[in-house]
This record gives sequence, C-alpha cells and structure tokens, in this order.
Amino acid sequence: MNPLELLQNYTYTQALLGTVLIGGCAGALGPLVYVRRTSLLADAISHSSLPGLLTAFLVATAIGWDGRNVWLLSCGALLTGTLAVGCIHLIPRLTPLGQTTAMAATLTTFFSVGMLLMQYISRRPLPGKAGIQDYLLGNASTLTRADVRSTLIIGGCVLLFLFLIHTRQAAVTFDSSFAQVAGIRTSFLNTASFFALTAITVLGVKVVGVVLMVAVVISPAAAARPWTTRLLPFIALSGFLGAATAALGCYVSIAHGPLPTGPVIVLVQAALVTISLLSRKLAS
Repeated sequence: MNPLELLQNYTYTQALLGTVLIGGCAGALGPLVYVRRTSLLADAISHSSLPGLLTAFLVATAIGWDGRNVWLLSCGALLTGTLAVGCIHLIPRLTPLGQTTAMAATLTTFFSVGMLLMQYISRRPLPGKAGIQDYLLGNASTLTRADVRSTLIIGGCVLLFLFLIHTRQAAVTFDSSFAQVAGIRTSFLNTASFFALTAITVLGVKVVGVVLMVAVVISPAAAARPWTTRLLPFIALSGFLGAATAALGCYVSIAHGPLPTGPVIVLVQAALVTISLLSRKLAS
C-alpha cells in the first residue's frame, strides 16, 4: 500500500499525526538531554511511567471511569515519573550511592512494578484492557482523536516553552555558574525542563513504548549535533529530524506490518544517525 492510499485511511492519518507530533517534540527536547548528558534520566522517566499508567488504569476502572482516558493515564504516569526523579535526587544525598547507580536502581524498580501490574491486568476480566501491552513497544495504530488532540496541546506548549527560554537555557546548559551570577533562575528552568521532558515522554509511550522512548529523544539530537553549534538551530534541526523519522517509521510499521511502531522508528533513527556521522566525517 502506497503512502497516498494510506493518507485516505482515517486510522493511519490519526497515527501519522500523533507520531509526527511526538517525534518532533521529543526531538526538540533531545538537545537539552544530549548536551547535559542526562539520557539515563530520560530513560528512567520513561520506564517509571509504566506503573503510573497502569495504576491509573486500574483506579479508573475500579470507580467506573474510562480506564483508557489519555488525561488520567498521563496524570498517573507524570506522578510516578516525578516520584522516580525525586528518588534519583534523594538517594545520593542519603546513601553512598552515586547518581548513575541511583538512576539504574530506580529505573529497574519502577519498571519491575509496572511489569507486575501488567501481568495482573492481563489475568483479570477488566474492561478496556485490550492492547494494554502495547505500552511496552508502542503501537501508533491505537491512537485516537483524543490522543492526537492532547498531544497537540501539550506538544505545542512544550515547543513554545523551548522557544521562549532557549537563550537562558543555553546559559544554564553551557555555563550554570555564569547563569546564576547573571540572575537567571536556574532551578526554575531545570524544573520546567524536567516537566517538559516528562510530559513528552509520557505522551510518547503509547506510540514508541516505555522501552525505547529514550532513543526517540536522543537519536535526532545525535544526528543533528554534527551540523550545528548553536542551541536554537540545534533544537530546530533535531525536532525536524525527529518528526521526519517518526513519520517514516509510522508508515513502515503500518504499511508493511503490523509491526510495533517503536522499534521501527528507532531503527530508522539509528540509520539516520549513522548516515549523519559518516557524512560529516567524509565532509570534514
């Protein structure tokens, strides 16, 4: 099936819109994670969102609400993502463990809880549980109009936030001491950037899955980095590459599948990173 035929299909159109939005927003946030070398933090957030999603589903189902409501699931994932980051910052202060060890321990603990909850849900006759396992590797074909709408709203807010604070963010990212002397509220920017990353990660889990979400954040930035040295062009190019590779991955996963969307998008992005690095090496 060619792309023009797929564009006439409602399910594919919804999947494409949602995937492009997620890929673009995740790619735009990637430079902040890449430059600060906090990719493991993004990985911890994505993995820790799984128990929050599933707990929100169970609570909503128990009280008679729609267990697949995107806002409820996002709130649950945001809660556990925030809790995980709190643990990551708290463990090094209270124990001899370093932050990297704290990230690894937090990631595996939260993800293990999520897997137990998924097993529990799969064995119970709960309404709306079909396809709940897609949160592991992602399935863009399950996106609904409500998912796309919420992604558009939150993604638009994140992109606007990045545009408005990119100058101050550059100062904080490359020279935090200078930023503090200049009166820039570094703690506010760091917290806001964390919530932006968490929000996009939570939204992207349905498309890419918790296992591979960090790759969708980092890979476009890795592909864009050899071609620019300024933060705003870096963000713009990374966002564009994220959206383009997400669109191609979505097409391949649906037209030549069904295949899980997450692995296909990540493979496309891995190929792009390889081509980008080799091209830059040959050009220099």
